[in-house]
Amino acid sequence: MNEPRVLLVDDERFFLNLQQEFLADSPVRVITAQNGREALDMVRRNRPGIVYLDLRMPELDGAACCSAIKNEPDLRDTPVVMVVSEGKPRDREVCLDAGCNGIISKPLDRIQFLSVGRRLFPAIERRQPRYPFSALAFFRIRDTSFHGTIADISLGGAYIACRCDLAAKEDIRLGFILGNTSVVECRARVAWTNQGGMRPRKSLPDGFGVQFQSMEPPHQEVVRQLVARLG
Repeated sequence: MNEPRVLLVDDERFFLNLQQEFLADSPVRVITAQNGREALDMVRRNRPGIVYLDLRMPELDGAACCSAIKNEPDLRDTPVVMVVSEGKPRDREVCLDAGCNGIISKPLDRIQFLSVGRRLFPAIERRQPRYPFSALAFFRIRDTSFHGTIADISLGGAYIACRCDLAAKEDIRLGFILGNTSVVECRARVAWTNQGGMRPRKSLPDGFGVQFQSMEPPHQEVVRQLVARLG
């Protein structure tokens, strides 16, 4: 059986590498292009199961490339996810006019990237392995500051050992210290809680699991390098 293919298109190598990391646990073959003309040619030749397509690129921009895909009878059913810069409503309108199937924004968020992709192409896997790791964590819940300890970590989230009152789906501002100098900060969302004598995972200390949200690229790279070493 042919391995399902995912085409990533961005003129910046950093973002291609980051998206490839997001797909590391998916049973797919990742192919890449760095401009719209190259991407259109690869869609014609490789017939990927989904395309992640950056809007702003040289030679042929993402919207024109998407429109070309959707106007070819043999290609029009290919799911296209456009990648835009955050805070630019007009860019989203351009992408929708081009016929895209989904839109995600930079800074790239792993959960959003995989969730949108899996909705359109089930071969994409959302889960990632977590690795035991210890680091000081500090965070704010509503108007209160707390500190705890990271007990495990992945590219997309972490488990934080801490006794505090919070609920699943609550948003927090999270920071943690890696090594002697690297401070990673991001928005995070509580995925599940594990508190008290009736906690579901007694093998873990009291705490909660989070999904990283809107982490800046330099901080994403620090986490990526850490997880690569731990793995």
